[in-house]
Amino acid sequence: MKKEQLPYPVGAGFLGAVAAGIVITTASAGPNITWQTPVTISDASDVSTLGALYGTWAPGNDWGDGKRADYFPVNGVSFAAYGTDGANFQFSGSGINLDRYNGFANPNTPDSNYNYLMQTAVFNWNAGSSSLTVSWNNMTPGNTYLVQIWLNDGRNGQSGTSTFTGGTNISEAVSIGNNAPGQYIIGTFVADGSRSQSFTMSPGIMLNLMQVRDITQKPNVTWRTPITISGPSDVNTEGTYFGSWAPQDGSANTFPVNGVTFQGFSDLPFFTAGPTFNGGYNGYGSPGTSDTNYNALLQYGSYSDAGDQPATFSWSGMTPGHLYLIQLWVNDGRDIGESRSQTITGGTNTSPPINFGSDGSGPGQCIIGTFVANGSGGQTLILNAFSSGSNPNAQINLFQVRDITPRITSIAVTGPTLTLTVTNGPANVPFVLLQSSSMSLPPTQWTPVLTNAFDANGSVNLSTNIVDPTNPQQFYILQIQQ
Repeated sequence: MKKEQLPYPVGAGFLGAVAAGIVITTASAGPNITWQTPVTISDASDVSTLGALYGTWAPGNDWGDGKRADYFPVNGVSFAAYGTDGANFQFSGSGINLDRYNGFANPNTPDSNYNYLMQTAVFNWNAGSSSLTVSWNNMTPGNTYLVQIWLNDGRNGQSGTSTFTGGTNISEAVSIGNNAPGQYIIGTFVADGSRSQSFTMSPGIMLNLMQVRDITQKPNVTWRTPITISGPSDVNTEGTYFGSWAPQDGSANTFPVNGVTFQGFSDLPFFTAGPTFNGGYNGYGSPGTSDTNYNALLQYGSYSDAGDQPATFSWSGMTPGHLYLIQLWVNDGRDIGESRSQTITGGTNTSPPINFGSDGSGPGQCIIGTFVANGSGGQTLILNAFSSGSNPNAQINLFQVRDITPRITSIAVTGPTLTLTVTNGPANVPFVLLQSSSMSLPPTQWTPVLTNAFDANGSVNLSTNIVDPTNPQQFYILQIQQ
């Protein structure tokens, strides 16, 4: 809806259709936000791509002119007019009177999408006398997040500024721009047990765009070679089941495969599907294996509706220091005349491409990766899709996580002979036995005394003469060679 270009008009209320899509609620202060110096809007590289995207909001772009905000990605990031599902972005404040306007000044950056989005915002008619608070939730406790906020008016005579308060920390003043582009500001924080966060703008003038990104350092995944889907023995049963996801299939838990029960409503702790992972389908081609349950599950899947933009999902609750196995399946198999594939990134490591089987070449594929959980207890996977046609949409049909941390079940010493039994290791993977007379030494300073490998069942039974009876105490670590 076009309006007269008045600075911040007084009198018209936050009413009727103009207010659709804006939610006002009560917010409480969250963790302290460490604010960076405000930066003047200049080009698409302003938009941070650190870590994994958690949520976006373009609150003024309500599709009123027929142009959805998420059709105008900037630097690979799509902004959602009504806020990303799950993040629950909301406004609150005493005495605020909110409205939308789409005639703010073009910042004239080299990116037309960026310019389009920056000309629309939610503004506060009572900006001179009230603050405006923005809140969101459902974050993972202990994870580190980045929040980025844009203010742009840019019309001649509009020289306002706002400061941002997050927790107890107050930012420098951020300018809306006077006959010049406005500014953006970035802050970082660690989510607490409330899983919520908020910031308050004083005065609460306007909000054009914002995004939140999970920048927690995630452990590196060691990827194996993808395999083509063939039968229920594909489904790994090493170690102990930790959690799974069978997207779009609410009855998935009635179709166990190889003794593993997949959950349509994921049981992975703090599970979050990223903001572009919001499409679902139940008509992918059957892989035609000998197992009807397996075939049924693989015809369901979730996909990203944001084209070739990365899709993410994450979870937490793992035990730091434990070794985990992840297994992910993609299957299309409908022969849609396109060769589709995707890579998966965990930490800094990216997998080989896994094929969907969408070109009539056969079933899709699955891939296994392993990693050691770090202090965050969480992991995020980033999927990047490719296609020979027009549908490079990231996709997932099944996913599971297993704890394959080796467990020493017995240890004995007789003279110089050490006897050791280990279970729950990764099948056929080599290890090194390290020895030290002091637990305080870092593993890099322990002495390698034996190289061997787990058997096909992930077990070890060894007896070897490596003990020095003259030493009062000795300690041992099994170090897996990934």
